[in-house]
Amino acid sequence: MILPDPYYSENGITIYHGDCREILPHLEPVDLVLTDPPYGINLQPPRGLTRAIKGDERRDAKSLLWFTMPYLYAMVPDNSAHFFFAGWSETWVKDVLAEWFTVKSCIVWRKNMFGIGYHVRPQHEFIYLIHKGEPVPPEKPCSDIWEADKIQAPEHSCEKPTPLLERCITYYGAQKTILDPFMGSGTTLVAARDLGRRAIGVEIERKYCDIAIERLRQRALPLSVEERPAHAEQEGLYGTSAK
Repeated sequence: MILPDPYYSENGITIYHGDCREILPHLEPVDLVLTDPPYGINLQPPRGLTRAIKGDERRDAKSLLWFTMPYLYAMVPDNSAHFFFAGWSETWVKDVLAEWFTVKSCIVWRKNMFGIGYHVRPQHEFIYLIHKGEPVPPEKPCSDIWEADKIQAPEHSCEKPTPLLERCITYYGAQKTILDPFMGSGTTLVAARDLGRRAIGVEIERKYCDIAIERLRQRALPLSVEERPAHAEQEGLYGTSAK
């Protein structure tokens, strides 16, 4: 298979519609992988707000991540850092990551509201920080508890808040090209675009590709990092606060 034509490509943001296992081998190198892979929990969202996510059965999710790791490892530079989201019960995600990368830390995303549950309703998710080699430490290391409001998105049950992803992108400095091989509704791409970065997203469901494109076209280009107000850094909106 050869690399298909992009489903969308504007202003340094590129979307491929298809299976990442077929597309990743043909992509250019990237600086940062920031992604939220299927958790393998077979999520059935309540009240019909969203539908089940393709590939979210446990067996499918684990094999999918296993298959993508050698390609991701080959695409990123030595001495680089990357971020993978995971639910608290998906300990297998850490095991898969550790086969290729060094799992350096488990950041806890503390939400402002709890999620789905029958006995206890979780109010957090994990973000695994992984290294290839030894990247230069961030200028201002911060706590491993990161707070950000949970998104109530009817289009995608697992949508992440844009400021949280912006924090991941900026935490180690000026990564120029971001990859999200499990793009979903495109928040990683929106965050990258808002920070003036290039980004590549891959998504197997056409519906979410269309949602991502709509989100990218609805939002105006933001201020550059240098033009942002001083309070943004003080409040930790872009990953520079020790809060």
